[in-house]
Amino acid sequence: LARKTAELILRYAKNILEKNSSPSAEKIMSYRAGYRPEERRTIEQKLFTGELLGVTSTTALELGVDIGELDASILVGYPGTIASTWQQAGRAGRSQKESLAVLIGLDDPINQFLMRNPRYFFDKTCERAIIDPSNPYILAQHLLCAAYEMPIENEESSLFGEQMFEVLAALCEAGEVSYRGKWFWAGNDYPAGQVSIRSTSGRGFDIIHIESGSLLGTADAAMAFETLHPGAVYLHAGESYIVMRLDIDNYIAYVSEADLPYYTVPSTSTKIENVSPFYSKNLASSQVWFGCVKVTSQVIGYRKKQLMSDQVLEYVSLSLPEEEFPTQAVWFAIPKDTADRLIGRGFDIAGSLHALEHAAIGILPLFAMCDRQDIGGVSNPSHPDVSMLPAVFIYDGHPGGVGIAEKAYEQIEELLEATLKVMEDCPCEDGCPSCVQSPKCGNNNQPLDKAGAIFMLRDMFSNSPETYDRADSSDR
Repeated sequence: LARKTAELILRYAKNILEKNSSPSAEKIMSYRAGYRPEERRTIEQKLFTGELLGVTSTTALELGVDIGELDASILVGYPGTIASTWQQAGRAGRSQKESLAVLIGLDDPINQFLMRNPRYFFDKTCERAIIDPSNPYILAQHLLCAAYEMPIENEESSLFGEQMFEVLAALCEAGEVSYRGKWFWAGNDYPAGQVSIRSTSGRGFDIIHIESGSLLGTADAAMAFETLHPGAVYLHAGESYIVMRLDIDNYIAYVSEADLPYYTVPSTSTKIENVSPFYSKNLASSQVWFGCVKVTSQVIGYRKKQLMSDQVLEYVSLSLPEEEFPTQAVWFAIPKDTADRLIGRGFDIAGSLHALEHAAIGILPLFAMCDRQDIGGVSNPSHPDVSMLPAVFIYDGHPGGVGIAEKAYEQIEELLEATLKVMEDCPCEDGCPSCVQSPKCGNNNQPLDKAGAIFMLRDMFSNSPETYDRADSSDR
């Protein structure tokens, strides 16, 4: 459950209860990362003692918090992994008491796939967590914490990997470690205290309430431009605030309380460059690669969406700095023959690729232990780094990569098979949030050609020299 969704559910619930003059309106709260520690402890205590009837929460309440006795867990959307689903369902019914767990399927590919194929969920075991310990951004934090405890010897590369020396050299240049036969910690702070268990983005943004000057909450630096841009609606404990100013240099967002009839959704533009493949393999009549890329994204505007109805009220343009980071990606090309047949049949090549990209990203969490927010995608009708062929890229949303794209590369055939099934099984004609539309799309889901995406995958695999079972739509 996304932070914004948790806040919106709380606000909607409170509004309904208040309209009915129910005293229960004061007995529900929201809980998520970004709240001040003392706020979270207060909510936990009230939930434990029964002072609260319910809490709308993100995964922040999933582990490590004793919340007492609850009667029911309502999961608004598939949590992203089988492990998280069972963990969240198990938050209710402690002490051998009966409980109820309900999963509400949202209108996105992975939720609708599970609604139509429930045995897939019940027959699967919990996933194995994916992590890449050689990621330089993660390794740097490990090394700082290790050096604080005890100087690191060169022989310890057997524990940290050969990349240890490159990362230590960068830390030494930054003045965080020094070398005197061993690598000594040279900082001033407690390094473990600077490591976030929820983000790899490092320093976060403080959210300051202008009227009182008090700290309202915090936000990950990686998400700051999307959630704290000027004009953004920041939701906190069911109340709405508007971002008046974003001080990028000092990592501060200034907000003012405002009772607004809308919330905001950012629009981003993303491009992929500096494509460097590590390895590749055949994919049907084409090829798939895994390697390193540079992702450049920019928040270019936002949409004001009316509460409850989600109707778009206004689009506002923005001009924020570009953000770029190296990461890992999996990408595949569409064969020229397939592209020619696609265009010849009147399908839109850009819209077909875009639809395929959305559907594949939407279903990927079934194959890699990740959240939809952990991954991103780009499609291009003629990408210069793929011999000007049409291509789809799926990349790790964390700098350096954490292994998600590599997992997608390993299971690319199964991923695309599920992608095709999601699109074919959805009863809509032109594409909808249940199959090819994405709430994260920076282009407002334009263009999209669902029929073209289905044709593209069918054609690729029907012309594959390898044996790959693909039935006609009449057999599905």
